[in-house]
Amino acid sequence: MARASNGVMANEKRMVRMRLGGIVRMVLFGFLVPGVAAQMSRQSSPSLEGGAEQSSPSSQAQPQVDLKRFSLSSGASIDVSPNWIEREQMPPPSPRLAPFAPQVTFLEFMALENPKMHSVLRIATTTNPFLGGDEVALDVQMHAAVASGNGLADYLFYFFFSPPRDCLDGGSEAYKKAKNQAELPDRAEVSADLSIRIDCKHPPTLAGFYSRQLSPGVLFQVTNGVERASGIYPEFYQTPMEKVEANGLTFYMFEAQGRTQLDLATVDHFNFA
Repeated sequence: MARASNGVMANEKRMVRMRLGGIVRMVLFGFLVPGVAAQMSRQSSPSLEGGAEQSSPSSQAQPQVDLKRFSLSSGASIDVSPNWIEREQMPPPSPRLAPFAPQVTFLEFMALENPKMHSVLRIATTTNPFLGGDEVALDVQMHAAVASGNGLADYLFYFFFSPPRDCLDGGSEAYKKAKNQAELPDRAEVSADLSIRIDCKHPPTLAGFYSRQLSPGVLFQVTNGVERASGIYPEFYQTPMEKVEANGLTFYMFEAQGRTQLDLATVDHFNFA
């Protein structure tokens, strides 16, 4: 599960219930960006306890709101406020990124958005790419250097907040053209290493906003004969791993906090208050 939000919640009671029994192949990621909307109260600490309610002390006296339930065919479900809507999205990764992404197969994928809170939620069941490791190895991997290809930012880039399709298509074609030119006989003296950076134009949507905050574009490159496509990541602060026990399952939660201040052009482009 991947979640992105502006880091604060609207002034309403927020309740989330998850049925976790039998769901053993789940990858959980968190992605938070500092506040973009005014007049919003602080968010309570998240909880994954089955049937537990999440609310702030100030909201406990408020009347209960009707909840909307979203479910995967495997049986996983989540109850959220009526402001959440489902968006059409093809299961990741993009064909342009698949050859370079970690080996994960998505069994189910659901994309939800809450425009009122500028928040995005991704729920998925997958094959388990971390099977056979332990929590120490997982912690080290997720906190690996940026653009290592297998860290937290990379998983977010390849699977949850990828660049727009047209940008990936254009970048891939520009890279192939540059690579073919570099391999011409009269260019034999040129180094085999090649790097093509493409900065994307992100659509004015919530998914586009979080994709832009994660990486402004994509970098296609070949180094020592090894090809890869990766994100162009700004500075993130990665919080220590959090371990949560819920319904007999153990969840390892990771968070990448952006350190880039939003400018007025960004706020206007994505239609934020």
